[in-house]
Amino acid sequence: MKKRGRETAIKHSKQAPRVVLLGISSQYVHSALAPWCIKAGLLAYSRTEHTVKVLEGTVNELPEAVIKRVIDSRPDVLGISCYIWNITFVGAMLPALRHALPDCVMVLGGPEVSYAAGEVLTRYPQVDYVLTGEGELPFARLYDALNGNGVMEEVPGLCRRTANGLLISPPYAHEDMQPSPYCEDYLRALGGRIAYLETSRGCPYSCAFCLSGRGEKLRQVPLHRAFHEIMLLAKSGTKTVKLVDRTFNADRGRAAQILRFIKDQAERGEIADVTFHFEIAGDLLDEETLSLVEAAPCGLFQFEIGLQSMDEQTLRLVRRRTDMTFLSQQVRRLIACGKAHVHLDLIAGLPGEDVAGFARSFDKAYALRPHALQLGFLKLIHGSAMREEPGVYPCQFDPNPPYQVQSTPNLSEADFEVLQTTELALDKLYNAGRFASTLNWLSGEGRFTPFELYLKLGAAIKAASPDASLPLDELCNLVYDCLLEALPGQEARIRDLMLIDRLASTKTTVLPARLKQKDARFHAVKRALTQRYPRPENTVRAIAFLYAGEEDRVIWCDYQGQNPVTKLYEIENKQVSLILNC
Repeated sequence: MKKRGRETAIKHSKQAPRVVLLGISSQYVHSALAPWCIKAGLLAYSRTEHTVKVLEGTVNELPEAVIKRVIDSRPDVLGISCYIWNITFVGAMLPALRHALPDCVMVLGGPEVSYAAGEVLTRYPQVDYVLTGEGELPFARLYDALNGNGVMEEVPGLCRRTANGLLISPPYAHEDMQPSPYCEDYLRALGGRIAYLETSRGCPYSCAFCLSGRGEKLRQVPLHRAFHEIMLLAKSGTKTVKLVDRTFNADRGRAAQILRFIKDQAERGEIADVTFHFEIAGDLLDEETLSLVEAAPCGLFQFEIGLQSMDEQTLRLVRRRTDMTFLSQQVRRLIACGKAHVHLDLIAGLPGEDVAGFARSFDKAYALRPHALQLGFLKLIHGSAMREEPGVYPCQFDPNPPYQVQSTPNLSEADFEVLQTTELALDKLYNAGRFASTLNWLSGEGRFTPFELYLKLGAAIKAASPDASLPLDELCNLVYDCLLEALPGQEARIRDLMLIDRLASTKTTVLPARLKQKDARFHAVKRALTQRYPRPENTVRAIAFLYAGEEDRVIWCDYQGQNPVTKLYEIENKQVSLILNC
C-alpha cells in the first residue's frame, strides 16, 4: 500500500482488490453473521470492483491457525468484527497479521470497538481504521475511498488517525434494514451450525446496562422477506435458528404473524427438526402469542426472557419499567403450556440490589419453573449508560473484557463470591436438566428457599472440586450426600427422586454408587415386564425400584422419544406386586 499523509490507500494492480471479512465466534457451533452482512453491503453499495471472501474462526482455536488462514487469503483489505468475547483474541492476532501483511488495510468494526474507537486506535497501532455503528454502507464507502472513488470525509462512522490527531465519528445507524446476507456462499458455509436471523434492529427499551438502550430506531424487514429467509435457513441443515432481534415481540402483531407462519409451515411438513429461538419481553406476551405457542408442535419454539430482576424498583434504577405481576402471570402461562423451552435471565450486580434482594428475585424467578434460569453478572460494556455515567452507577469492574462488575455500593467482592457459588450449582444441576424432580421437591414445602438450596449445593461442589470438574456419577453421589446431611431421615425419598431423575435424563443402565440397591426381585420383575410390556426394538431399557412410598414400585425407561422441550425421557411406574402377579 502507499501512504497519503496519514491515510492509507490500496496499492493498485491488474486484479480486483481482495477483501477478506473475518468473524471470530465463541464456539464452532455458532456461525458469524456480521461478515456476511458487510459482504452484502459491499455488493449493494460499492462502486469499485472487488472480490470478497468470508473467513470464520473461534476463540478456542490457536491464534496461529486463524492467522494462517487470513495470510493465505492474501487480503488487500481485512475487516474484522469485534465483540466482547473475541476482542482479546483479535488483539493478540494483530501484530502477526501486520508483520505478514504490511500492505493490507486493516479495519475493525462491531459493538466492542464502536464506543471505544479512540482507545482501540491507540492500543492497536496495527489497525488503520475503525468503523463505528452499523457497517454495511460505511464499509462500502470506505472501500471506495481507498480506491479513489470517494473521500474519507464522506464515510459515515469512520474513525482514523490524522496529522492533527485522532478523528472520531459517532456510531452510524441506517435508516432502514439492510440487504439480505443469506447468499449461496453463506448457506454452504453454515454447515449445520446455529443460524442467526435478523428481522429487525433497534429496541424500545432504554436499559442502562445494554447497548440497545441508546435509543436506536426500531427498523424491520418486510414480512415477505422475513418469511423467505426463515425458509432458507430452515432448509439449510441447521437444527436451530436464533432470531437476533433485541426484543422480538416489541411489535406484537408482527411477531404473531411470524410465529404463525413458522407454525403453519411446520404443520405442513415444510419445516422439520428445526427449533426457532426468540428473545422476547415477558410483559409484552399477549393472548394471541400464547395461543399460537400452545397450538404449535412441541419444541418448535424457544423463548429467552430477560427478567434481569424481579424487583420493580431495581428495574426503575436501570431505566426499565415492568409490571412484574403481569409479567409473572404471562411467563407462568407460557411455561405451563409445555410446548416451548423457556429460558429466564437474571443479572447480579444491578444498582440497589444486595444479596438478600437478589435472593428474593432469584426465588421468585425460580418459582416460575423455567426450563433454564441463567444467573448472569453485570458487565459494564462500552457504550452502556452504566459505564458512561459512573457518578450515577458507581461500581468497581474488571477493566478487561468482559468487564464484569466486582463490587457495588450494595455488593462486596465477598458477596459476589456467594452469588458465583450459587450460579455454579444452578448451572451444574438445574440448567443441566439432570435433577428436576429432586430440586423441585427440595425447594418446595419450606425445606429450603431456592437460593439457599443452590448456595448449599454450590458450596459442596466447590469443596469437593475447586474447578467443579466432577464426572456425572461423582456429582450425583455428592448431591446425595449433601442432601442426606441436610435432611436426615429422608434417605429413601431422596434416593427415589434422584433415581427418577437419573433414568429420565441419562441414557444408561449403570447407576451411581449412592443410588444402587440390590433387590432379589429384580430378575423376576424384569421377566414380567418383558412379557407384559415388551421392550421396543433397538432400544435400551433401564429398570430400578422405588422404596419411599407405602408400596414398593418399579420404574423403567425405554430410551426413545425424548421430550423436545425438557430433553427428558418418559418414565413408567408400577407397583411391584402388580407386576409380579400379572
